[in-house]
Amino acid sequence: MLIRQFMDYNSRLDKETIENAKSQHFFAVPSATPKSSGNDTQGADVSQISFSIKNDVPGAGSFTAFIVVKNQGNAKAVGVQVLARPYRGILVGGTDQRMSHDPIHRLPENDPLSQFGKWVDFPDLAPGETSTQSVIFVNQPNVSPGNNPNPQITFETAKGNP
Repeated sequence: MLIRQFMDYNSRLDKETIENAKSQHFFAVPSATPKSSGNDTQGADVSQISFSIKNDVPGAGSFTAFIVVKNQGNAKAVGVQVLARPYRGILVGGTDQRMSHDPIHRLPENDPLSQFGKWVDFPDLAPGETSTQSVIFVNQPNVSPGNNPNPQITFETAKGNP
């Protein structure tokens, strides 16, 4: 009965919102840069599109991180490298033995565990191309790896043929 009352209430609110909708106008501010004609020479733009963890691979006490990057730019990216930092930005505290009496919070950027990482090399990427590489890490006591937020990615735009 109570569920039915909630559903009726929500339905009535939705109906009133639709019936009493105000006319709203949204304006877009034009960009300061002109639109591209398709012939621009914008460079490469590589970003991490996935970071996943497989525990106990290749064996107990370790894990493998799989990193997927994509070149979203208009030119070939060369010398692509990603700094995989699996513990950057993870949640710690509470019942965690590492920071036993602290409330749950994000691991600070200056913590040595947050700085722990490995550089991973990727092949050259043409525009729109993706690549997956893996790297093996040793488990750290009482913490679980995260998703490598805000990864450091280095690359160069390939020089065109003269």
